[in-house]
Amino acid sequence: MQTPLSSQCLTVNLDPPYKISTEQLHVLPTSNISISFRFLRPGDQSEVKSLCCDWFPIEYPDLWYDDIVRDTKYYALAACETHTQRIIGVVVADILALGSCNREDQQILHKSFSLTTPVCYILILGVEKEYRRQGLAGILLYHLLNTLYERGTCQAVYLHVLYSNKQAIKFYQSKHFQYRVHLPHYYCIKGENLDGYCFALYLNGGYPPFSLTDFLSSWWAYMIERNPCRLIQIVRHFVANKFTFKDDHQRTSSYKQISRII
Repeated sequence: MQTPLSSQCLTVNLDPPYKISTEQLHVLPTSNISISFRFLRPGDQSEVKSLCCDWFPIEYPDLWYDDIVRDTKYYALAACETHTQRIIGVVVADILALGSCNREDQQILHKSFSLTTPVCYILILGVEKEYRRQGLAGILLYHLLNTLYERGTCQAVYLHVLYSNKQAIKFYQSKHFQYRVHLPHYYCIKGENLDGYCFALYLNGGYPPFSLTDFLSSWWAYMIERNPCRLIQIVRHFVANKFTFKDDHQRTSSYKQISRII
């Protein structure tokens, strides 16, 4: 449920400027807490650092916290309790040219896109534990994506996630992010090297590299969605034609064909 809050509009000083309306507040369905949204500002560093230390196993330098609250190149949106203005959720993202991404991340877009193509990198997205599973992370992500759609130039949104963070992976997949790149030993956590994954969401005409695996996966998903019964019939018919034989000669011939495949 949403109710009017004010007619104020916040603007981040980017070109073109990012905007978020504060005309509405959100009421969390379980806790019945009213949530408002604002951009991070100087003075939020210690509060955001405390949250990040609780949410993520990676330590960010103090300079990074200074940057995200001061540098207007970042989209840094906070969800706050309306009455106390305590920060309970944050999304921070950076828009950059594809050529400025790490080399492995440049694989998220098809080679037809130039290295000057704008993409958005989500640095952090998190919500305090007691407010999770109430849709707040999705709302923060929605605000970011809505801004990118309005801007109209960003072709992809991507992020990195620890391979063992199943909850985060499930969340991003539910928001139509696609697995793109496996990143071996990407994270160093407490002296241990751990793998990461890169996930991407495409917008404003962007699309990923297209391989045979992508084609087969897309075809399979399409057939399942359109008519799963028909797909079963096709597979059954294929198996019947290949492995059901009318006489011994056909059986021997087909066995030889199979042995070459194996």
